[in-house]
Amino acid sequence: MSDHRPVATRRNLSLIAPLIIGGVLAAILLFAVLRRPDTPPPEPLPPPAVNRTELVEAANLAAAAFATGGKPATEKSPLVGRTFSLEIPFGCNGPRTGADGAQAFAEYDLDKGALRLVARPVDLSTLPLVKGLSEAAKVEAVEGFWVPRPWVKSEACPPKRKTELPATPTPPAAQTLALAQVFDSTSSRLAQRGGRPYEFVRKVAKTDTSVLSHTYRLRLEGRLVGFQNGQASQCWSESPDHRPICLYAVTYDRVAFLDGDTGETLSEWRD
Repeated sequence: MSDHRPVATRRNLSLIAPLIIGGVLAAILLFAVLRRPDTPPPEPLPPPAVNRTELVEAANLAAAAFATGGKPATEKSPLVGRTFSLEIPFGCNGPRTGADGAQAFAEYDLDKGALRLVARPVDLSTLPLVKGLSEAAKVEAVEGFWVPRPWVKSEACPPKRKTELPATPTPPAAQTLALAQVFDSTSSRLAQRGGRPYEFVRKVAKTDTSVLSHTYRLRLEGRLVGFQNGQASQCWSESPDHRPICLYAVTYDRVAFLDGDTGETLSEWRD
């Protein structure tokens, strides 16, 4: 039986059908999107760990503010709560036979063929700066490490230069920047070293002469917790002619010995 409908009508119907189907599909998709639970926005990434450069620069600003008699900051330091990572090179002049009062050093026992790495936290509790803290009455112990040569940003051993010594050599500059753990009556005493050094011993072949020129690094990782006044560091000096001593209040999460050439972790302690 022939279809007597006009050709244009049949063509219009054939065009309308896909539009109807497309509209239905779009409505289904829209309904599905509206019914989907809200996706929470991605959480912001934490800021990177504060490095040596930032620690030195912030300490220099704090020291300058103290030396010029600037008013103490009243707002909480933006460094408080941040993590930090710092490496201290040692063994730069080869292993030694005695500690010589250094906080980190390498010793080599030729007879036993043993290399010993040692890092001793320094007792900072006797500093006038600590005794002058507003929370001093609650402080039981203060331990930490000096940051050597705080006038440079490099974490490598200093370059060796041949220089002519003056007729009257001057003593090395005093230590002026430290990362300190402040322990009060509520702190766990398990985290206190109490004079116990970090030590690592490894066997070295007696024919291995590279041990005499090898270097190492002490890596310190943790968090800047700040002092009671909300500042990451505190500074003090005994006179205008002395560079201020500055302490950062920190907690340590990891202390490690690294190979100075390869960066390999030789030993580590985690809290």
